[in-house]
Amino acid sequence: MKNSFKLAAAAVALSAAFSSTVHAAGFQLTEQSAGALGRAYAGVGVDGTDLSGVYFNPATMVLHPGTQMQAGFVGIGLNLEYAGDNGTKENGREASQAIPHGFITHQINESTWVGLAMTVPFGMGTEYDSNWEHADHGISATILTFDFNPNVAWKATEKLSFGAGVSLQYAQADLKKRNNFGVVNGQIISAESEIDADSWAWGFNLGMMWSPTENFRVGVSYRSKIKHDAEGDFTLKNAKWGNASITGGNLIDMAGSLDNGSLAQQKLMLLGMALNTQSFDGYATVTAPAWAMANVAWDVNELLSLYGTFRWTDWSSFDELDITTNVTGVGGQVVNKWKDTYMGSVGADLRLTNWWTLRGGIAYETSPIDKPEYRTAIIPDARRWWFAVGSSFKFDDNLVMDLAFAHLHGVGERSLYDNGEKIGKFRKLDAYLIGAQLQYKF
Repeated sequence: MKNSFKLAAAAVALSAAFSSTVHAAGFQLTEQSAGALGRAYAGVGVDGTDLSGVYFNPATMVLHPGTQMQAGFVGIGLNLEYAGDNGTKENGREASQAIPHGFITHQINESTWVGLAMTVPFGMGTEYDSNWEHADHGISATILTFDFNPNVAWKATEKLSFGAGVSLQYAQADLKKRNNFGVVNGQIISAESEIDADSWAWGFNLGMMWSPTENFRVGVSYRSKIKHDAEGDFTLKNAKWGNASITGGNLIDMAGSLDNGSLAQQKLMLLGMALNTQSFDGYATVTAPAWAMANVAWDVNELLSLYGTFRWTDWSSFDELDITTNVTGVGGQVVNKWKDTYMGSVGADLRLTNWWTLRGGIAYETSPIDKPEYRTAIIPDARRWWFAVGSSFKFDDNLVMDLAFAHLHGVGERSLYDNGEKIGKFRKLDAYLIGAQLQYKF
């Protein structure tokens, strides 16, 4: 049988918003640089201290002469502490996960550069116990994108440069929940459903950098949305009667309740499918939202540099999440009604010696959740503060290592609702990020 699984205007992917955890608003990941992480991504790209501008603003490649490469990761840990109004507790943390990134730049001549960015721009991973109280809202969700992004930069004048690129993006989504089919003899009849789908799609990015003076730089950049038409499998499994697994024997017992109308014939058929773990063809439409960014960098003197960033993300396109299938009775719709998000950050680099740089930054990011009634257990987003520190260690003229740590702290409204009724609250929505990377100049 064929199925369709639609994540209407959703970004595939760890921030929402925390990855392995959603840790940027929605499930946008801002983990493409360990160096920039140390200042909460303030001035990323126009700072010129690492190669992550290939992704954030390709025009900034002109700041990197010759041939250079960079590779690293940002590790993520979550603490999504939930307390139900009825006294139950749960935590959506998942095992810590490392988000990799890599960049290469090459100067062709005095005015032209090419580069490649390999990143994970969107993603999330939340997981609860399969028997938790609200498993019908979601048990687990893993959404990831892997982006391969070749770019070119042109230095039009000594003060003005432009960049552009094409993104070839792979998306994979796996979502699991428990479907309640009714009650027999006081016990809920349910089965677990899971959809796993993936696809390739493409988009584009643009950037510009203006340097009015030798020590001051301004950049603006834009990345398009990317729509994925994914294909995969839809599976029904783990049928249960209350907390007990359904067997062929008690499935027959339930059939005796049909005359009383307590369980529809069609739902009994679905339980039979789940009893035998049946899979069907599945399809997904997943869209990673567009975003735009503005950055500034000011090298105050040989000791100090100051940075700032402002970013907009088009999360209002994530209107709903539909899971549908032509297996009647399975599926549903999660209405998100999300709004666009904004992130602002400021940071500084302090060059203490010719081999050691200390940095720090702070950021504030809004939540895409317009009303608490639209918060879901698999994406329990909220407004957040970023607090970040980091260091660079220059071993010689060619090799630099960057280390960073950031704490993302969710604030404001964090309640969870069911059919308009408040059922609990996420007491903590925190993420902990550790980054490391190496840069090498040939």
